[in-house]
Amino acid sequence: MVYYLILTAIPFAIVSAFCIHWYTISEESDPTSRLKISRGVYFGFSFQVLVFAWLLFQMGHARFSYPLYAIAFSMLGDWFNLQFPLAKKYMKDPVLGGIFSFAIAQVFFILAFQKLISWTELYSGTQSYLVTAVLLILPAVIFYFRVYNPERSKWVMASAFVYGLVLCFFVSLCINAYLLYGGVWVYLAIGAGFFLLSDAVMGETTINGTRHPKWEFQVPWVTYLIAQCLLLIGFFLVSHTRMIAH
Repeated sequence: MVYYLILTAIPFAIVSAFCIHWYTISEESDPTSRLKISRGVYFGFSFQVLVFAWLLFQMGHARFSYPLYAIAFSMLGDWFNLQFPLAKKYMKDPVLGGIFSFAIAQVFFILAFQKLISWTELYSGTQSYLVTAVLLILPAVIFYFRVYNPERSKWVMASAFVYGLVLCFFVSLCINAYLLYGGVWVYLAIGAGFFLLSDAVMGETTINGTRHPKWEFQVPWVTYLIAQCLLLIGFFLVSHTRMIAH
């Protein structure tokens, strides 16, 4: 019973608090000003997700270590992406540091996934390969038309593209696992989908650098928080379920 209270109450509190914060800054129309007054709050939300991951690690022990590392590197990526003065002092474009940090986080998510299911088990039919192929090709096309900006740093563009491929591969793993087994795997599939949505919006706005809608930072952040929480819930429930089954 305690498990389910933690799995539902903490994520609900985090996302609800963000929505309340979003409402309080609704009158501020400039996205840059919104970021300036919100970066400390957003980093606080990132820390709350890390605490949530740590709690699940304490309940899941060593088999939950990789998701915890993934959230830790995600928090580092948040620090870069929020463009704190210290990050801007040592990096011309802190977003690049964010991309590298999140790429490492995705690698840890993939390693965590591999602990739950083997490649041979997952890729046992044509459908799995097709899903992965679509999720690698389609985002690449979208990147070319909606994210790529030749005026921006080549390092940022190349890193964002490679990161997108790693993320999409992870998303394909989660979707394939859900299509194969259903059940609690749905949390990983939906969480990965929200992660892709969050980064897609950020790619079209912040990474592209030419589009700055009012909600430039809020939409990626709320979908990101939902994604992180759902992934943590998914990894915990799936690992718990498969441990009981075996």
